[in-house]
Amino acid sequence: MRQKLEDLWRAHRDELRVFILSRVPSRASADDILQDVFCKTFSRLEEGRVEHPRGWLFAVARSAIADYYRGKRPTVEIPPTMAAASPVPGDAPPREMGACLMPMIAALPEKMRMPLLMADYEGLRQREVARRLGLSLAAVKSRVLRARLQVRRMIEECCQLEMDAQGGIMDFVVKPGGCSRWVATETAR
Repeated sequence: MRQKLEDLWRAHRDELRVFILSRVPSRASADDILQDVFCKTFSRLEEGRVEHPRGWLFAVARSAIADYYRGKRPTVEIPPTMAAASPVPGDAPPREMGACLMPMIAALPEKMRMPLLMADYEGLRQREVARRLGLSLAAVKSRVLRARLQVRRMIEECCQLEMDAQGGIMDFVVKPGGCSRWVATETAR
């Protein structure tokens, strides 16, 4: 095994070095990354789980280059005043927006509304929703997805959303005219 590793490393070391040098700014950084690739190669090949060694070596090199640049990202400390002002997850905006959701959901066609309410509001598994409504699982999945997309469009139409990095709602501002279209639909029923 050791001989196989040495032969593999000799066969591709120079090619890997050129590959890495073309992507990082200095020879020292390239040599560090090459050493990291060698260490990962040694541990993985001893396990005997690599089918295409050359391709795997370059994949490891690409990953090591990405790690190198991730480590180089500049960081800035957040001032304490900004950190204290950041919203707490699960705070008011989503709860306040919740009051607008029921009229929007009520405005959906019943064939989309019922599966959505059963799956998302009552917390039933979609398979159970399908059984209760006498539909196929694929039909329920499709209807729930279409209903979610429609509610999302409604929200985006009436509100300006501010999202965090994970896609959670941090804040919202109701646009002129707001949700009156769906609230009016709800009260007319």
